[in-house]
Amino acid sequence: HEMDVPGGMPRCIRVLVNWNTDTPGSELVHVYLRGARKLRPDKAELPPVDDNELDGWIERQVTTWQDQKSAKKERRMSVVAFQGEHGAYSEQAVFQHFGQEVASLPCYAFEGIFAAVESGEADFGLVPVENSVAGSINRAFDLLLDRDLRVWGEVLLRVRHNLMAPPGTALEDIATVRSHPQALAQCERWINQHGLKAVTWYDTAGSAKELAASPEPGVAAIASSLAAQTYGLEILASGIEDLSWNYTRFFVVGRGDPPISGNAKTSLVFAVTHEPGSLVACLNEFSSRGINLTKIESRPRRNRPWHYVFYLDFDGHWQDPGCQQALVGLLTRAAFVKHLGSYPAAEMPAENGDVGQRELLQI
Repeated sequence: HEMDVPGGMPRCIRVLVNWNTDTPGSELVHVYLRGARKLRPDKAELPPVDDNELDGWIERQVTTWQDQKSAKKERRMSVVAFQGEHGAYSEQAVFQHFGQEVASLPCYAFEGIFAAVESGEADFGLVPVENSVAGSINRAFDLLLDRDLRVWGEVLLRVRHNLMAPPGTALEDIATVRSHPQALAQCERWINQHGLKAVTWYDTAGSAKELAASPEPGVAAIASSLAAQTYGLEILASGIEDLSWNYTRFFVVGRGDPPISGNAKTSLVFAVTHEPGSLVACLNEFSSRGINLTKIESRPRRNRPWHYVFYLDFDGHWQDPGCQQALVGLLTRAAFVKHLGSYPAAEMPAENGDVGQRELLQI
């Protein structure tokens, strides 16, 4: 604690210097000195013994330490908010996009993700917006419309469902499986083939967490491999989803606008007037300039019954000349337009990039 008071660090360094030079090979009994020696076991160059030179040497050491501390502060890990418990597929997507050197912040609901980023508690948020099997996640799109965060990127996560149970459990011992309703629906064929009873749970990772905390004979959970690792469960069967091209798309949301990048995609939301051909006229602004639309979906306007907004994704950055012209044209024709963000487009993983004839017959 002495290092925290004014002038404390130079005094502590002087104590260690005297100890290092006077007793370089002695056995140490004092706990503090024994621990301190472990910090720098004869790796540093010995300081000058002369008191006049020692003061300058200590000052340089303090400056170096303070510079290193400042640099470490600047390199602090980013905080990324996600919905669910630790071990959720959303957290798996966090690590896929940002790498392991990131602090993940679990939130109970989507609103918590947006609130954490807006307040500065988190640097970014990861929000699932659609699944290739189940479709769009409406609440996420409503929040993108209502809040002021921008889309900084997208993540495509291959969803692999795993059956897990406490260590020592055999697959033939399982009679009941618990998980989120969507996960159960995506594994329905496998569950029925094995004659298991499906019980809905609030969260995939939550079902794994609860099972690890309170094991029950004959009960297993369906969740991610990260959940099994997080809660010490054993995977009894992996890849049990009915459709192998099961992907979830996430938006990375943040404050302000992301830097311009190549291979960009733009997301926006707009509304049209109730006039014949108004939607076609808006879309023609893109087609006439050769801009590819990758998604369009309607959602009810909650403040105007039987009126709709349209969520649109297209290839390109809003600052590209052709895209700028299309957006100017859209502004003249639409009732309102909100730019959600221009961001680097995620590459579709090579696996399952094409759907085979056998899988088409399963639809």
